[in-house]
Parts: sequence; structure tokens; C-alpha cells
Amino acid sequence: MRKFVNPANVITSCSLGAGFLAIVLAGDGVLGEAMIAVALAGVLDAVDGCVARRARTCGTFGCQLDSLADLVAFGVAPALMLHESVLRPIPVLGMGACVTFVVAGAWRLARFAVVHEGEHFVGLPIPLAGLIAAAVAALAVPAVAALGLCVALALLMVSSIPFPTLVTLGRLIRRRPHRLPQPPPWPSHARRPASRPARVSRLRERRARLRVPR
Repeated sequence: MRKFVNPANVITSCSLGAGFLAIVLAGDGVLGEAMIAVALAGVLDAVDGCVARRARTCGTFGCQLDSLADLVAFGVAPALMLHESVLRPIPVLGMGACVTFVVAGAWRLARFAVVHEGEHFVGLPIPLAGLIAAAVAALAVPAVAALGLCVALALLMVSSIPFPTLVTLGRLIRRRPHRLPQPPPWPSHARRPASRPARVSRLRERRARLRVPR
């Protein structure tokens, strides 16, 4: 196992631990702290990918570990938070929505492992879906709205709708706005139009000449 120990995998393991901590806190009914744990897992999930690419330690082991950590932190933990906070009063539909959310997240991660997505994600990424679901649970949104949002997030994760990656968003932010085209320079042989003060002075001279008696 020593050959798999690197900074990126250590950060991913910390993300997995934050997800498990969120599950424990959600079971204890401390949803605010559970939301913080899910957010911490989101930060670690964003960092481990950058570290792996810069250190060139991307591999099958790291990808599998990252998928497991994402399923726990952004699938199981937010679903449990939703059930414990607002969906418990809806016994059948609430539990079904939570199970659907977890299964859709697992399918989303499995598709990510076998489908090359390029500059866009195919379907809503599970970290974003998990963060939204955890925020809904922590804010105690009404049960019907939380139920609909949970199902909508699950459908978006397994959909084929393209979502921009962080790299694509960074390129759009860094892209400079297009400058307006400059007017062509005035030809040297052409006569430029006189400015307004010059035109006024010429008009006064003509009027003065007309008033001079001959």
C-alpha cells in the first residue's frame, strides 16, 4: 500500500473522513455541523484533483478512492440529512427520494469512471448536488419543496445535460472582453472636417464681410 500513499490520496481520504463525520452528525441531529462537514469535503474534493494533476499522480487507485469518498460525502451524507431534517414526515416518498438520490449519485460516479467527459461534465456532478441537498437540509426547507428538489437533483445527475467544469469556468473568467474596433486613420491627403469652434469663427467672418459697405 505504500506506493499509493501520496498527497492527493491523503486529501481524498480526509474528504472521505469528512463525509463519515457528516453522517454521524446527521444521525445525532446536528445538521449545521453536518453541513460544515459536507462543505469541508467539497473543498478537499476540489483540492485533491489539482494536487494529483500537478504531481502527476493520477491513477486508477486514486480515481476509485475519489469515487468512494464522493459517494459517502455527497451521496449518503446529504440524503441522510434530508431524511432526518425534513423528509421524515413523508414516510414512503421521503425515504424513496433519499434512496433515489444515493443510487443516482452512484450511477453518476460510475459513468464518470468509464465515459470521457472532456471540458464538460455529462450530468450534474455529485459534489454540487450533495452540497445543494445538504444546504436544503440545514435550512429546513418545507418537506414538499425538499422532496421535489431531491428528485430533481437525482434526475439531473443521471441526465445527459452538459455542465461546465471548473477549468472551463476559469477560462471564461480569465478571458478578456473583446475590444471595440478602432476607426481607420484619417487619410493624409484628405481634408479633415473643421472643429466646431473653427466653423463658428469662419461663420462670423463671413457675416462681418457681408456687413462691410462697398
